[in-house]
Amino acid sequence: MKNLALFTWTNTEYEDVFPVYFGSIEKYFPQLEKSYVAINALSEVIGDQHLQLVNDEKDTYASRMLGCLDAIEEEYIIYMQEDFMLYDKVPAREFNKAFNYLKKGEVSCVKLLRSGADTLDEKLSANIYKSCDYYSAVHQASIWKKDHLVEILNILNPPHLRNFEYAGGASKVMHQLGYQSAFYFNETSPHRGGHFDSKAFPYIATALIKGRWNTAEYQTEIEQLAEDYNIDINQRGTL
Repeated sequence: MKNLALFTWTNTEYEDVFPVYFGSIEKYFPQLEKSYVAINALSEVIGDQHLQLVNDEKDTYASRMLGCLDAIEEEYIIYMQEDFMLYDKVPAREFNKAFNYLKKGEVSCVKLLRSGADTLDEKLSANIYKSCDYYSAVHQASIWKKDHLVEILNILNPPHLRNFEYAGGASKVMHQLGYQSAFYFNETSPHRGGHFDSKAFPYIATALIKGRWNTAEYQTEIEQLAEDYNIDINQRGTL
């Protein structure tokens, strides 16, 4: 996938889950060519195929993000966090529906699943719908035009990660700039918790809640990943 890179925001406090997260990326998304990891310190748990971009925790979230994004060569990124864990193969045909729509230039990002707040009121293309205005820019697995995300971060200048979404801040900046976002949704996707499962990017949203494994919503998937990567989920505890 040319001109597209995975971008993972994480912290070494989650090193115990890195084998699951990065292992599932390598297993279920082999067509991925580039991967960057924004992290507070170098981690020996992360393989060399994932380029680590070390940032200073003393700096603001905006400064850390912008510094990392500046080091990325690709025009498009998939925004990820360490608890967005793949549990099945990423189907190239479905994923490319989202990626190709983004490349058409009509939206700034395409979220890879449908949230409970998103409606099907405006269909833009096959399996692509306009996002709910308040949730245009959120911390979900999303394909972004990197320069648009950079512009939003520069204007909003969030001091902390939570300030990006707070009160719809980033989404409001998007609308000020005239930017729109979309989301991928297949009508056969089942509803789970506050989201619908994604047929384009089958990931757990999210695997950790307040530091504990989200077995309340993803018991089968998490237990399988724990077995595959020899992780004791009881160490963190479960919901």
